[in-house]
Amino acid sequence: MTLNLAHRGFSGKYPENTMIAFQKAFEVGADGIELDVQLTNDGTVVIFHDDTLERLTSSKGQLTNYTLEELKSLSINSKGQEGLAEQKIPTLKEYFEWVQDKNLLTNIELKTVNGNDIGLEKKVLKMIKEYGLENQIIISSFQKENMIRVKKLNATIQTGLLISKCTKQIIQKAKEIGMNYIHPNALSLNEELIEYADNYDLKINAWTINEKLDLEKAVKVGINAIITDFPDRLKKIQDKLSV
Repeated sequence: MTLNLAHRGFSGKYPENTMIAFQKAFEVGADGIELDVQLTNDGTVVIFHDDTLERLTSSKGQLTNYTLEELKSLSINSKGQEGLAEQKIPTLKEYFEWVQDKNLLTNIELKTVNGNDIGLEKKVLKMIKEYGLENQIIISSFQKENMIRVKKLNATIQTGLLISKCTKQIIQKAKEIGMNYIHPNALSLNEELIEYADNYDLKINAWTINEKLDLEKAVKVGINAIITDFPDRLKKIQDKLSV
């Protein structure tokens, strides 16, 4: 059965990449969590998608220019939900403390500028090992350079190349650099490319699929995983089709 990966947690209903979004995704039956990591100015791995702070907080500027203490003083915009506790930018350590006793897959997307080596891969891999989560992690990035470094540091960790527009050439490249998965934009997929990836023994985790009919179609096609903002919708479809 196709896996249900919650995109930045249950981000269709809760503030993205926050502990409440991760908890709610788990509660509705997601098989895993997709999240984004980057480094603070003082070298802490935090969970946050954007390069800048404007969209999700009351502050502005590059996240990488802020220390952890400065970031922890900010609150994540709560999508106007009354009664929702104030949410902070979580660290990867906080997430690992929460997830380590749960049967959840975690897809960690590395966010770096142009794939530059700033030590993010090394820190993330070290933490994965410390928490004994090697068998529950996929590391992904749009930047081939990031993924090549990950494989050099840990040849056995599961990896996926993120793809905006899927082509046969990119599928070939993903295989050449040792990827286990491709993570394509679902809009760029077709049956020919799905079969082509299968011939290269590359599993497909597609993003971001939210509408009911699209979710049903993707499950029936049989790709490895769907990355969705609404894990509750996908869970209902999974349950219906598994009967």
